Amino acid sequence: MVQTLPKSRSIRVWVLRGLAIFFSVATLSIAFLSWYLTAPIEKSSGQTATIVPISTWSIARRKPTWPLETLHGDAAKEQLISVLEAVVAHLETVPSYTATMKKQERIDDKLLPEQILAIKVRNHPFAFYGKFEAPKKGKEVVYAEGHNENHVIAHNGDWTRRLIPRLAVPPQSPLALKDSRHPVTEAGLHYLTRKLFGFRKLDLEDPDAGSILDWSEGPDGRLWPRSIHTHPHPSPTRPFARIEVLYDPVTLIPRQVMNFDWPANGQGGDLLLAERYLYLDLDLNAVLTDRDFDPANPDYAFHRF
Repeated sequence: MVQTLPKSRSIRVWVLRGLAIFFSVATLSIAFLSWYLTAPIEKSSGQTATIVPISTWSIARRKPTWPLETLHGDAAKEQLISVLEAVVAHLETVPSYTATMKKQERIDDKLLPEQILAIKVRNHPFAFYGKFEAPKKGKEVVYAEGHNENHVIAHNGDWTRRLIPRLAVPPQSPLALKDSRHPVTEAGLHYLTRKLFGFRKLDLEDPDAGSILDWSEGPDGRLWPRSIHTHPHPSPTRPFARIEVLYDPVTLIPRQVMNFDWPANGQGGDLLLAERYLYLDLDLNAVLTDRDFDPANPDYAFHRF
């Protein structure tokens, strides 16, 4: 004997089936339109940047030195200024470089997971390419000053790329800064060193600013030069209560920066980490071309298909 479903239940079944088919077709249509409306990428010229080897310092500039013993106060401030001034000038001679960048940032009072990227950077004109190794493996970001309407080009590495192949947004847009405290235009060692130099110049005229130069264990287990900076009172010119910087033992380029937030009212204990940036596997003589900062590079995954 064949049993039949009640009429009301049969209608519900057919309605649910219809809705499932509708949403499936709608999802596929959105994905197709997104891919179809994403313009193809033009091929790059592939020109090579001029490479200036930096294995040695210019004869006109003496390589800065780091004190062997711990240095405090004004003496530390003045010594660090001379170091950073020389390093900034040194980095001006570096056309491009590659590195592994690790960063962790606190956004909206939440410390996000550490991000790990393989990066390529060109200093003049500025360009940046990053491929995520974690936590969003496969995600790519590229920016080249004067190209692509000065927009950041990015795509996710997960399943969402099937719906949206890539995005092009201004570096300062909320979407571009969704998981970052700083725009891509502020990435890289050159910008970082110049920013540190500016703040340390403020310290010279600030008797309340504390500065210490010493040595601490680096990411490779060796002793690295370190500077520690503290400020007793928050102000518009002092975004952090404490700053710790590790410098490359050979070049004295800042390789790790840890910034700590001001304590909230009534907050006790250790200061909260606001942001941390670490550059590993640094190659200052990397030969990069325009193609390395072009989303049309066939080695990248910015294409529609």
